[in-house]
Amino acid sequence: MEKLNGLKPEKVFEYFEYISSVPRGSGNTKAVSDLCVKFAKDRGLDVYQDDINNVIIRKPATPGYEDAPIVILQGHLDMVCAKTDACTKDMTAEPIDLTHDDKYVFAKGTTLGGDDGIAVAYALAILDSDDIKHPSLEAVFTVDEETGMDGASIIDPDKIEGRILLNIDSEEEGIFTCGCAGGCRVNGEIPVCFVKPVKNMGYYRISLSGLKGGHSGTEIDKQPASANYLLGRVLYELSEKYDFGLSYLKGGKFDNVICESAEAVIVFDEVVRIGLLVSLENLEKELKLEYGYVNPELSLKIEEIEPARFGCRYDVLDKESLNKVLSSLYLSYQGVIETDPELTGMIRTSQNLGIIELKPEKFCLSFLVRSSIDAQKDAAAGKITKLVKVLGGKVTYTGNYPGWKFSADSPLREVCREAYIELFEKEPVIKSIHAGLECGLFASKLLGLDAISIGPDILDIHTPGERLDIASVGRVWEFLLTVLEKMK
Repeated sequence: MEKLNGLKPEKVFEYFEYISSVPRGSGNTKAVSDLCVKFAKDRGLDVYQDDINNVIIRKPATPGYEDAPIVILQGHLDMVCAKTDACTKDMTAEPIDLTHDDKYVFAKGTTLGGDDGIAVAYALAILDSDDIKHPSLEAVFTVDEETGMDGASIIDPDKIEGRILLNIDSEEEGIFTCGCAGGCRVNGEIPVCFVKPVKNMGYYRISLSGLKGGHSGTEIDKQPASANYLLGRVLYELSEKYDFGLSYLKGGKFDNVICESAEAVIVFDEVVRIGLLVSLENLEKELKLEYGYVNPELSLKIEEIEPARFGCRYDVLDKESLNKVLSSLYLSYQGVIETDPELTGMIRTSQNLGIIELKPEKFCLSFLVRSSIDAQKDAAAGKITKLVKVLGGKVTYTGNYPGWKFSADSPLREVCREAYIELFEKEPVIKSIHAGLECGLFASKLLGLDAISIGPDILDIHTPGERLDIASVGRVWEFLLTVLEKMK
């Protein structure tokens, strides 16, 4: 891993490098959690670690701030682990490879984990300092935020004394997030049966790739195309004209990421080959016409394969199962469901088909539904449930978390606003977002909580193109220290 020596602020990048020295994907946070515990113990700081690897580190106030209210510095330890097709790294066992240029810190071939490693790095740098003025601090590091906010959901609120929370999990400098949508993961399973295909059939891999993907909350209005949904549409439209079997179908790894690529293996007779290939070319043209302005590299390709070498089965779905699978994809919804009539440009409700996978006995779909209104979130989840049940399947809900309602009265927001204007001589942007934040869960657990979410510029989060703006990290560091100094 390349050292980040020389980047400023030095301590922040030193601790970003520190936590990046171990794997820390969601569900794999023991190592990074233990690093934070070791950090605290080495400095004689009070530390608490729970059974699922959440960590709370406490530091007393500096002189003159003993009577000030406790401030919580909060972020999550886990990251989305995604990589390029060419990258061979095992992200469950190997740390990422950090590198940088004059403007950005990024990782070689993988996601960076700036979301939300930068929050942890900021907090550790503050906790390690002897000359930063601050009230009593509680650094609260949660786990598995990216897969359902499980850490924030399970953490014991009795272990947290503070009622002022600086969440450092936003990705746009100068924007104060003061409200967010709630969310729910809807996981569907539809039973399927496989049969042996007719002899002398060809096996063909169809791949849909070149989509930009992105965060299913913050990017879903800018990037409506999901490879899972579009490949389902392609297969459905082909099935209306041609008989074929389906032996393989897979796309996406995370339900909170707009899927960038998906692939299927279909089996058909040589008789329909020419017509099917022509139809596939026409479908590619249609998709490029619809989505090419956002996804100029969109590609729909087909190639003949040997199933054993590709790693897929020779059997194909029977007719009924094929109809169920293709219908579930074709009738699903992808994208923005409703915008907010009260907040210009704000999404109210959306749905993302993040993961699809054809398994030996079932077809699995995983959606993430978001809404700032619980009734609409429940309605969207209910429609998915109805569709899956009509097709003979079952549904489970996971990671159901509340929204965070915007408060007209927030003393913390006013302190942050004053600090921002003092430093940068301009007003910050104050808004709610469609993505989920742990602030909603903390607000539901900690009565009277005053919270705000901030952060430096991080581009293309949840993708291998993720990068952290070095200069922005420095400006937000200066802002954080100013805010803490004002919390007297």
